[in-house]
Amino acid sequence: MPPAGAALPPPAGAALPPAGAAAATPGAAAAPSPAGSDAAPASEGAAGPPFQLSIGRLLLSPLVLVQAQAVPYVGDDAYLQAGDVAEGQGFRVRRARVGFAGTLAGYVPFAVSGELAAGADGAPRLSEAWIGYAHFPFANLYFGAHDVPFSRSAMTGAGEGALLERPFAVRAMAPFRQVGLHVEGHFRDRTFSYFAGMFNGFQRSDQFFAGYVENAALSGNRFDHVAYVARLATEPLGPLPRSLQDLAVSSPRLGAGASYFFSDGGTRDIHGIGADVLFQAAGAHALAELLWNQSDPERAPTQPLGQLAPVTSLGLVGEVGYFVKRIKLGVTARFEWLDPNLDLDDETDSWALTAGASYHFIDNVLKAQADFTHRQEIHGVALDNDAVALGLQLNL
Repeated sequence: MPPAGAALPPPAGAALPPAGAAAATPGAAAAPSPAGSDAAPASEGAAGPPFQLSIGRLLLSPLVLVQAQAVPYVGDDAYLQAGDVAEGQGFRVRRARVGFAGTLAGYVPFAVSGELAAGADGAPRLSEAWIGYAHFPFANLYFGAHDVPFSRSAMTGAGEGALLERPFAVRAMAPFRQVGLHVEGHFRDRTFSYFAGMFNGFQRSDQFFAGYVENAALSGNRFDHVAYVARLATEPLGPLPRSLQDLAVSSPRLGAGASYFFSDGGTRDIHGIGADVLFQAAGAHALAELLWNQSDPERAPTQPLGQLAPVTSLGLVGEVGYFVKRIKLGVTARFEWLDPNLDLDDETDSWALTAGASYHFIDNVLKAQADFTHRQEIHGVALDNDAVALGLQLNL
């Protein structure tokens, strides 16, 4: 780890400045972390130019994430609320995120960004806003709206994945960005890491596949009580880059983590358990992740609630891919199995297979992607919800 007073990685899931930034930059390439941001820039070893502004003891870097998609084919039964990429043929601005990250005096990292194309109405919303104190590698504190340290796929930035979208299970069962604080520590070059935090209580969307509400708490915590999160992780062969793909065609590296959260919510008490493993070597990567949620409705909910009985959900994800550095081309396949309610057999019980290719003009800074997704319902009526999607990304 860097010595006391040197720049240290920002919080799990927080925004990172461009690769190649100076040592005082939070999350610079010299200290890679598996926790990236949706606005995270190029991965370790990126060739993209640095974008920085230095004013005395203040260092600023822009955060820009633009993801435009074209959907030449989608089934008639595809719906956004079910997690599908689109509901009809056409074009989509998936993300338009703008902000900046920086560090003050070498050990006070911070980031602010907004999503300009959020939700069905396209109304802008806050994406992240946090301040940290990262002076000691064994105990760094971060406070504000930032990623909950729970799922590896959720903590990996939206611009750092091998496929266009994160797994269905992760989008449905990981809390993503919430408002709160957490402390994290890293030992022996991330051979061992811990995360522990407290956040506003998590709200679930009405639709399972819509996942958790990312609440910026602009009016404070009105109905949701608090949530507690813990994660242990190890990278025994050296720190992993931010990207799931092995863009550097590196020597073998391994990361594993186990997580737990309890949300003492006003409408539901929710327990979550997660476990994940990521392996990279010589351009190949393999990811496995398990997510488990149990939601128990309150007897006297603080808000109207349609759930009447406990619901237990389980999701499994497996992904493999290979990146050919010489031609800048990556190929990836992912399999998922998802049961939103273990006590109920219906069309939501499903498995999905996604195959994709990515061409990296400049690592993950500028890349083009193409994915095909097949979803298969295990019970009930089979739905026509397969899709082909193309994407172009700019990630600074």
